[in-house]
Amino acid sequence: MSEIRKISAYSATLVVFSLALSAAGSFEAKAGGRSHQNAGAGGGRPHQNLSGPHACAALQSETPAYRDCIAAETPSKTKTIKADTQLKAEPNSSSKTAGILNAGTQVALLERTANGFWCHVQSSGLRGYVPFDALN
Repeated sequence: MSEIRKISAYSATLVVFSLALSAAGSFEAKAGGRSHQNAGAGGGRPHQNLSGPHACAALQSETPAYRDCIAAETPSKTKTIKADTQLKAEPNSSSKTAGILNAGTQVALLERTANGFWCHVQSSGLRGYVPFDALN
């Protein structure tokens, strides 16, 4: 009988913990190994870019509202591409190539990723990511 009480107490603790996570927005249902939220980006939630302006901190990065806030809150930062560089769709080297930026191309720096290795840039209507060290 005492073993049944231990299992019941353990189950109740798991239910309370799951409800607390759900209420906090941290618990996500999984389907086929991918999260329902942001499944196209590999699952999980996008990071919040806390290095941006304070007014934009509450917005999730990579959302239109965040991009609009960044554009309104920060002066345009123009950078130059050092050498021919692939413009990536996502901030990783194995991502699909969105275009090629030739050496000397002027780009608008939209944001830098939280780890600092990639920069979200825009040039001639193209948006994507380049390594930070590709910029002057």
